[in-house]
Amino acid sequence: MSKRAYLVIAALLLCLCVQRCKAMNEVVEVTHESQARSGVQFHLEANQMDSAAVLVRMEIPRNGKLKDLKSVTLRIGSGRPIVDAVLQPKPGPGNSWIVVFQVSPSMADLAWVDLQVPGEPMTGLIYAVQLKGYVTQKKPVAAR
Repeated sequence: MSKRAYLVIAALLLCLCVQRCKAMNEVVEVTHESQARSGVQFHLEANQMDSAAVLVRMEIPRNGKLKDLKSVTLRIGSGRPIVDAVLQPKPGPGNSWIVVFQVSPSMADLAWVDLQVPGEPMTGLIYAVQLKGYVTQKKPVAAR
């Protein structure tokens, strides 16, 4: 065979491998508005404390669709993310996990919390929670 044929075959095999890898994890985007419809139960508070900090606390009950939760990841940016960090959940009340972190307001607009659960053999499911819709302005405390 010619060199060109080998290159075409290699390109086809590469495309098949990439397609198979993408099929391994299905991503379901979850926003503040779509959370109830998606059936994913969690409580997320994201309070903008000042112009430099958004404090985030997420409680994830390990039941329903998240009963076999495998990992929690903070991803900032799309495509090739600026940040892709595994968060270390702490045990919470009942059978839940709690994650706490802080980001800047500009990064909060680009942030996603990925909740990964195992799927069928060789597959997985990621609930990508968009942080932007959950951010609220902290009300200043009145002076006495």
